[in-house]
This record gives sequence, C-alpha cells and structure tokens, in this order.
Amino acid sequence: MPNKKQRQNVFTRLWSNTKGFTLISILVAMTILVLTLPFVYYALSTLQLKQAHTEALSVQQFFIQLHYEMISSTSAYVANNQLHIRFIDRNDGSEKTARFSQYNNAIRRQVNRSGHEIYLHQVSNVIFEEQTNAIFLTITKESGEVYEKTIYNYP
Repeated sequence: MPNKKQRQNVFTRLWSNTKGFTLISILVAMTILVLTLPFVYYALSTLQLKQAHTEALSVQQFFIQLHYEMISSTSAYVANNQLHIRFIDRNDGSEKTARFSQYNNAIRRQVNRSGHEIYLHQVSNVIFEEQTNAIFLTITKESGEVYEKTIYNYP
C-alpha cells in the first residue's frame, strides 16, 4: 500500500507545535479564564449566602421535628431542663419516652434513656419551660443568635 500523506489543516498545525506555548494558545487560555471568573465569583458568593442561612434553617427544622413529636405524643412535660415526650411506639404498641436535652454543644434525643440522636449542633444553651398546654423553648447558638418557639400540645 502506498503511504498516504495526511492532510494538514490550520488546527493540526496550530496544536502540533511541540516547541512550547504559542501566542495564540496563551490568548485562548486567557480568554477562557476571563470569561469564567465572573461565574466563579457568583458561585462562591452564593455559597457564602447559603451558609449564613444554614444556621437559622437548621433551628427551624428542629422546631418542626419537635412540633411533629408533640402532635403524635400522649403527653409532654419538662423536668430538670429536659423535655420528656411520651408516645406510643408504632412497632410494638408500647409506651416510650423521648427525652430532649442539651449534651455538650448539641441537643440530643434519647428514647427510654438509651440511644443518642443529635437533633441540633452548635448550641450554647437551651431552656425548656412548661406552660399551659404548651412548651416554650429558647435556644442560644454559639454564634450568639437566640431563637424562641412555643410549641402547643393539644390535649
């Protein structure tokens, strides 16, 4: 078979230079860099904005979960700054007690004094107060933000 000479075009000549970078390749790289920098800045600023709202969002999620537990409970009371919620277990029909308390810098949930579920991190102080048909709680985060919520327990 005869050797066929490969056709050369502009692109193969431009990128087949093995002596180093050409002026055109540096210009192309700089153009790509200049075009992508605004998008990188926008993405990073969006992430910082989301991080600022993450703390408030996690506290609100904790309030929602606690409200759900209160709705499905048979009774709730506060003792020694710990919230105790009695509920009927769906699996075996027995009555169990979930206890919410501060553990180091977190709020944890224990069922019948066993287990260790962390519901909220970076908590410097939590106060549970029992009111008529309600539980009032105050959460102080390590950042200094204070969140308050009244969760009603309908008899």
